[in-house]
Amino acid sequence: MSKTFEVNDCISVLIPDGESEIALPVLRCLGEMKNVRAYILSNDPWVRVRFSRHTYQFFNYPNEDGDEKKLAIINDILKNKKIDIILPIDEPAIRLLSVHKEMLSQQTSVVHLPLTDTFDVASNKWLLAEWLVRNRIPHPPTLLYRGNDSFDKEISEFSFPVLIKPVRGSGGTGIKYFEDRSTLDLYFKDHSDNGDYIVQSFIRGYDIDCSVLCNDGEIMASTIQKKIVNSLSFGPSGSVDFFYDSNTYNVVKEVVNKLNWSGIVHFDLRYDDRDGEVKVIEMNPRYWASILGSLAAGVNFPYLACLYGLKRDIPDVKAHPIRIVDADAAFKLLFRGLFRKDRNIPDFDKLIFKISLKDPF
Repeated sequence: MSKTFEVNDCISVLIPDGESEIALPVLRCLGEMKNVRAYILSNDPWVRVRFSRHTYQFFNYPNEDGDEKKLAIINDILKNKKIDIILPIDEPAIRLLSVHKEMLSQQTSVVHLPLTDTFDVASNKWLLAEWLVRNRIPHPPTLLYRGNDSFDKEISEFSFPVLIKPVRGSGGTGIKYFEDRSTLDLYFKDHSDNGDYIVQSFIRGYDIDCSVLCNDGEIMASTIQKKIVNSLSFGPSGSVDFFYDSNTYNVVKEVVNKLNWSGIVHFDLRYDDRDGEVKVIEMNPRYWASILGSLAAGVNFPYLACLYGLKRDIPDVKAHPIRIVDADAAFKLLFRGLFRKDRNIPDFDKLIFKISLKDPF
């Protein structure tokens, strides 16, 4: 179900997972567009996004009610508020809406979403590793941890150092680095019951990320970024350079084409110093921590996702090279320059800092 829009028409958007940590930066991206009216649904009544100046109306539901109750509440909001499009932003809601997209589409428009089976491959590090092998996509050697003789034989042929990662997870949580086999064995001896892990060869090189918005395997918008400081840390970096890299883009293009991916997805990749290849590490089928950096680089992914979902004509959007730091780091750097007269302040874009100042609560 959709309707015809003029360029300046107001667009009402429902974010059904306002409890996500990514909700506020996504909302701030939408808030940069004066023709967007954002409705937020959350299972947390005191989540930060509720107090944002960009939230037009906030709805809360009990966390224990489950998916069926959540879908019923979403349907009520769609009907009563005449929502133009639904924009899920984190993995649980994206998967839920992927399963029920046909039903929801009878009420309103839904942004492009991956098929549920495809989503399940991308969000599971082991299933993705198997898929990458079958499709001959550059990637690091990867094993599923199993405490048996077969695993012992396979890991004995691995070159160290290695990383272990939870099969499901994001934001670098649970990732650990092991220099040798003995420390890895000792860790698994003490943590064998803590869930499913993969073991992955550590690539000596540097991280490089690519964010894309796709439809049926075609990239419609993208940004590529690299940490300013290459360190052995596994969480999101608040300081990155945005630029274009053809090798990274071509690898990502091949993956989304073969998966016939629709919707947004953020790729973690790594440049391998040994062979010069860019290798896929993992896919995160959700919005990403540096989404405001993508905005500063010229690509407003949440807004574009809504426009494409509403079947509006979109001009070509190209990211431009830029250096960004998060709001906290920007404040410290600007404080040094203003009050401590430190003139050796690295140049960076101030948009994220300005957006935060405009939305203080």
